[in-house]
Amino acid sequence: MKFKHLKYPLAVLSLVTIAFACKKDSTPTNTTDNTAYVGLTTQKSTTDVLIDDAFGEILAANQLNGLNQATSPNVVCYTVDITPADQSTWPKTVTVDYGTGCTGVSGFTHKGKIVYTITNKFLTAGATITATFQNYYVNDYNIVGTYSIHNNGSANGWNVTDSLAAGKITYPDGTTWYTKSGSRTWVQTAGQATPLVLADDEYDVTGRGTITSSAGNSLTATTETALHRLATCPNVVSGKLDLLYNSISGVLDFGTGTCDKQATLTVGTKSYPITLP
Repeated sequence: MKFKHLKYPLAVLSLVTIAFACKKDSTPTNTTDNTAYVGLTTQKSTTDVLIDDAFGEILAANQLNGLNQATSPNVVCYTVDITPADQSTWPKTVTVDYGTGCTGVSGFTHKGKIVYTITNKFLTAGATITATFQNYYVNDYNIVGTYSIHNNGSANGWNVTDSLAAGKITYPDGTTWYTKSGSRTWVQTAGQATPLVLADDEYDVTGRGTITSSAGNSLTATTETALHRLATCPNVVSGKLDLLYNSISGVLDFGTGTCDKQATLTVGTKSYPITLP
């Protein structure tokens, strides 16, 4: 497996999946609803990036310390404690400690700790990682919750499912927050033949997740068309999500394959540009 200390988070882990059996056709009837819908959709994209960053940090720590398969040399700005430290006893508890501030190759500044258990080398089918966050911040956004990653096993590249339970992201102002929960599955679609090269990896992501704001608004996102991810692009490049905001349905379209920051939210007959992180 080729997960190094990733420059781009492997996901915008958009916590998403499964289509609604029945979709409502209601449309926002006032400017307040329109503005809130667009705003919450944009904030969902931001919270996705923060959780996806944890995904990349955990897999990077695994790779650098031989918990995927082989070690991968790199320069990191955090310390790692593994208990037990040998390579044959499982499960293990891993503590990734960023101290009071540590800016890695991703460009994000981390503080605090990610603490996770891993049941076996992560390339092993059935291996599971379960992580919690201790006084953990990414660019001054505080993150809490229980985050898990499960290797579903595949003869053709990675097939993993990740989930977030009781997640909460508090913004740097200290008063704005979003709860977040959901699950998604990543299936590798390209790059399997070059396990030491990251740049040619591609994934299809499906799933479902919900974000709720401190203002009391809720948005649920469910995959309509698989979200396509490139290892070299920080955002989803194609695919669609079915959205449900306070009982109002919409669709978020990420385009046709171009790596950019643009997506389009359609609610009824109206369309709105969404700028991705």
